[in-house]
Amino acid sequence: MSITAPILEVCVPSGIFCYRNFQKFENGEKARGTVAFAQGAKIAQAVAKYNETTAKTANSATKAFQELAKECKVIDYAGKAAKWATKNVNPLICASSVIKTATSDDKVGTGFSEAGGLAGMFAGEGMMKLHLDKVFNEKNVTKIANAVKDTKGLKGIAKFLLKSGNSSKVAAIAKGITFVCGSITSYNMGQKLAEGYCDKFKAGLGLQPTQKKIDQKA
Repeated sequence: MSITAPILEVCVPSGIFCYRNFQKFENGEKARGTVAFAQGAKIAQAVAKYNETTAKTANSATKAFQELAKECKVIDYAGKAAKWATKNVNPLICASSVIKTATSDDKVGTGFSEAGGLAGMFAGEGMMKLHLDKVFNEKNVTKIANAVKDTKGLKGIAKFLLKSGNSSKVAAIAKGITFVCGSITSYNMGQKLAEGYCDKFKAGLGLQPTQKKIDQKA
């Protein structure tokens, strides 16, 4: 299978988020299982869409699936659920936070923490979606490669980057990793800020301050 830049752009961040959410699922946050499923479905969808060989197979499978769905409602609902999940990862993350808050012994503290974290995450991801493409792209990677192609110790890397298709793939990988790191950092900052206000709010109600470690978003 040919790994292209569009596939990497989806699969790198979705793969990391899928793994992290599955870890959360294993650690007791059962609602995170749906988020992990959605991220995994996005990977499969991207591979089927952007890889030529896989796309042909996927199209044949889709037609067969549609025929089966006409005969079996369970298959029909499963297919619709998978399609919906890939387009609604953020609502699923919000839902998992609601469930976490509802099942927590410290509902006020958990609610503040989750709300702050999600607000920070969405703000950070929104900013990155506006600007990351301007930084991590084939043109900029090629410029860097050309700038260091005669530098001792970097010639091999530059040669690799200048090979057809490699600069766009490296840009996609770098963009995906940066997006994940930025998302997690934004979540943690929002969560930490919310916890500070939560303690003041709880103190006014005569409640004990929140005492727990930051729970990173995946």
